[in-house]
Formats: sequence, C-alpha cells, structure tokens
Amino acid sequence: MRVNRRTALQTFAGAGAGLTLSSPRPLCLEAEALAMQSPTPALEPFRIDYGAEVIDDLHQRLDRVRWPEMPFDPGWSTGTSDGVLRELVDYWRNEYDWFAVQDELNRLDHRLALVDGERLHCVLYDAQSAGDVADVPLLLLHGWPGSFHEFGRGAERLRTGSSDTPAFNLVVPSLPGFAFSDAPQSPGVHAGVMADRLHTLMRQLGHERYGVQGGDWGAIIGNQMALKYPDALVGLHLNFIPGGLSPLPDGVEPGAEEQAYRAFRARFGATETGYSAVQTTRPQSLAYAQQDSPVGWLAWMLEKYWAWSDHDEDIWNTFSRDDLLTTAMLYWLPGRVLSAARIYYETVNAAPGGLVGGRVETPTGYARFPAEPWGPPREMVERRFNLVHYSEPTQGGHFPALEQPEIWSGEVSAFFGGL
Repeated sequence: MRVNRRTALQTFAGAGAGLTLSSPRPLCLEAEALAMQSPTPALEPFRIDYGAEVIDDLHQRLDRVRWPEMPFDPGWSTGTSDGVLRELVDYWRNEYDWFAVQDELNRLDHRLALVDGERLHCVLYDAQSAGDVADVPLLLLHGWPGSFHEFGRGAERLRTGSSDTPAFNLVVPSLPGFAFSDAPQSPGVHAGVMADRLHTLMRQLGHERYGVQGGDWGAIIGNQMALKYPDALVGLHLNFIPGGLSPLPDGVEPGAEEQAYRAFRARFGATETGYSAVQTTRPQSLAYAQQDSPVGWLAWMLEKYWAWSDHDEDIWNTFSRDDLLTTAMLYWLPGRVLSAARIYYETVNAAPGGLVGGRVETPTGYARFPAEPWGPPREMVERRFNLVHYSEPTQGGHFPALEQPEIWSGEVSAFFGGL
C-alpha cells in the first residue's frame, strides 16, 4: 500500500555495507593506471569492469526463477506487485543493457580512498560554470536501498549552477559496505563510524570545510557529522529527518500537524516497517536468499521504491526501469546485499558512546517532500536543528534526487547558495 504522508523511523532506518580489502579484488574494482597524474593523488582512480560471464550468470538465474503461486492479485497490499515484478524481470532479462550502463557510469570520475584500512568509493564532480563557483564542496549521501547513482542527474545540475546559484564541486560516495566500497571487515561499522570515515575522505580530498546533503541513512550520517565535526560543516541539508519521536518539552502542546504526523507514524510503524525489524535483528538470514536470487533481491528492493515515492499509483510515472535495475545491479554485482543491510543492525546495536546525540547547531535546511514517509512538520524539526531554511516542494518522496532531480537540485542550490 502506497505511503502518501509522512512519519519517522525509529532512531535509525537505512541500509548497506559491502566489499573486501583482504580478499582478491573483484574485477569491477581493478583500478586503471591513468596516463596523466591524478589531480587528487591520495585517491586511486578505477573503472567498473564486469564481463560477460557475470551477466550470463544473472540471465541464467532469471531464466530459472521459481515464481510463487498467485491464485489472486493483491496488488501492492501485501508486498511487491506480482505483475509489476514479472514485467520488470522480463525487461531485465531481455532488454536491460548492463554494458551500456557500465560505459555510461565509467564516464564519471570514480575514485577509491583508503580509510581505516578499507576502500571507500566515491564519484567526483568538478564544477563547470562560467559564473560563480561555491567556495566549499558538497558531500551527497545516499541511503538504503539507494546508491551513488540516484544523484546523477541532480549532480549534473549542481555542478553547472544557474544564473541565480553558484556551481558546486561535489563528492558522492558509496557508503561503507555499499556498491564499490569495501564491506567492513569487522563488526561495529555503524552510522557514527561512517561519519568519521566520510569526514576523513573529505580531508583526504583537501576539503577542510564542506556542506552535507542527505536522505535516509545519508541524513542519519550527516546528522552525526554535524554533531561530531561542527567546525567542518558549513551547512546540512536534509530531505529526511533522523531520529524517533522524542517526548514533547514540558509545557508544549502539539499542533494539529504534529498530532497528525504522530498518528501517521503509529499506523506506519504497524504496517510498513517489517523490513527494518528484519534488518535490525537478523539481516544475515534473509541475505542468503537475496544474494542467491536476483528476483528475490529485486522484489525486496522494488517494494520500497513503490511505498516511499510519489508516483500516483504507477511506479513508472516516477522511475525508469533502467534506473531501478541499475540500482539493483549495484547491490547484486559486487555482492553488497548483506553488507548494506547490516547498517541497520550495527547502528541499532552501537556501543555506548558510538553515536552522538544533542541539538544540531550547524545551519540546517529541510526540504519536506510530500511523499516522504519520514518527514515531520517544521515545528518538530526546529526543536532539534538550527533550521534556517525550510521548504515544501510539491512533488517527490523518499528518493527526491532520482524522482525529481530538477526540484531536488534547486532545493539544495537554494540552501547552500544562500549561506
């Protein structure tokens, strides 16, 4: 059932982890030596390079899928729509062209940094504008089940700027354990540790001060960065508000909008958060099935893009088939299903002191997209953040950079350009 209003996850709600430093590198991470010296020598360039054998294996698995018996059609009411999934799997098998996608992704400037002994992947976008270029770069952070790919179109808009806003240099990482970043080699890599690693990444790139934009786990990690490194962050822009429903301060009565939000959260928590309960408690058991069956992984992922986005009852009104399948491939090919899901478990089970709490004093912008399930009203956000910029876009949901890249990039530009 589609979510068309907002709520908040419990303290955390994200995804991901993935790759391995001590084991041989998968082919996709074989770094290419460049003829010219890297402009950021601390980071190693690389290209994605999956061959025909892995796509042949994928196709064989798609050919052998065992579909469940569906004597009647419940639509999306009990999970992923059978009809939508079957049609998408057919497209995946017969029309989706990974090699064209790989070529397109390789047009980007991919880098690998070594942080805490593990490789951290990122994509760099250099500002390209005849006009103003912002003094500080932006760090764009995805969540689960997202990836660096979701920022592509919005990032192109941010790097070029407009007549009213500057162009920005951008750093778009894969969170630890996602896509082409290494899978953590030991337990305990939670949102606070990821915040430390991403701050180190920015320092390796030579950025003493920077801005952070995030949704989902990217917002949770960005919140930790603002609390841990307030002197480094010039601003924090969110399209998702991390944290649970904290008690009201003494003497404060909730307004009508907050009351509605709290009621929505209660309903949402009862019907829409089973995925989170699994991934915060037993992510490993389910991951064996998902990593063995591409259709199983796609079904788990696809339902979230339906439930959390703004699509007027047809998911293809908002997303392209290629975009969602590329996202699925960025978990499937490097084997990141389990390592990504562990972000839930590790963060909920973080050791005392691993996560920082308190009010965020970093100047904060908040874009409350209409179909974002975790989007509390302004009055609730102002209690926890130094909110200096607030907006309510008319379209978009949990994945706004992918759903509405022009609107999303405009929101980000307006906030950071005005600081």
